[in-house]
Amino acid sequence: MGDTTTPFLSKRYDVKLHPDVKYGIGGIGLSDGRAAAYRDLTLDIYEPADDGISLRPAMILAFGGAFQRGSKTDDIVVEGEHRNTPITEYCREFARRGYLCCSIDYRLLQEAPDPGVTPTLPPDTPINLDRINYVRGVLGLPPCTPQMMADEMEAATDDMTAAVGFVRARAHALRIDVNRIVVGGFSAGAVMALNSAFAESAAVAAVVALSGRISLSTARACVTSRPGQPAVMMFFGQHDLPGILEDAEASAAHLKKMGIVIETAHIEGATHFYPRTAAVTARDGHRSDVESVMAEFLYRQLRLGDLAD
Repeated sequence: MGDTTTPFLSKRYDVKLHPDVKYGIGGIGLSDGRAAAYRDLTLDIYEPADDGISLRPAMILAFGGAFQRGSKTDDIVVEGEHRNTPITEYCREFARRGYLCCSIDYRLLQEAPDPGVTPTLPPDTPINLDRINYVRGVLGLPPCTPQMMADEMEAATDDMTAAVGFVRARAHALRIDVNRIVVGGFSAGAVMALNSAFAESAAVAAVVALSGRISLSTARACVTSRPGQPAVMMFFGQHDLPGILEDAEASAAHLKKMGIVIETAHIEGATHFYPRTAAVTARDGHRSDVESVMAEFLYRQLRLGDLAD
């Protein structure tokens, strides 16, 4: 993006990192319906340095990795000639614009997490395990069951929702406008963000999903026509994973039917893994890149021009 003057679009700040901030605890080692232990959940805060802004937007992002690899500091995957931009880099680049950004840790599948009591998946929701078990094979783990995966998705979504609550509770200290909080992520992280925003009704203004989707059954069960729902920006690679693309368009159509502002962008020639600089066509038809389209979408939907004024 060539903008050098517009607040929240231009990159004008240095970034301060505050690592390993505890935002909650989560049960792990699930057996017979009980958690064997609990562990801390942490996030890294990327703060624009010396911004002088009284209130700023916040962005809470979750890493990808098929719910079982990656971390809040590194989720780069290289497959052939394709690789993704890590969530840490998105956090840093948006903090340079003036956002308070958080990269969150969350419980992974191999930890046998406690799914909690706030269901996001309707009963008998089909779960595509192809990519999940492929990654488990890479990690030397045995295949998982649909129930194991369902428990993981519930737990990870709870963790995202807890992170939103943590940030909102500290809005004054962090100088955050609670009406301008964004959740998002890559792959598994994007799934968590969409489920948190719509199935668990996390109090957020927008969702940015990089190659993730809300299942059609969850969308139909949880997303109704009501005021104040978050806007959504979804990115997909042209050759994305079948499990991501299988009902993405139908789910997006349902969200739109319910009155949600939703925009989608397909990255030509891309697989599941693409950088933030990947070329994409913006809403008005001009050629841009993933990060810039994301920034422009949020600028419009969060009315950041008003916040700057």
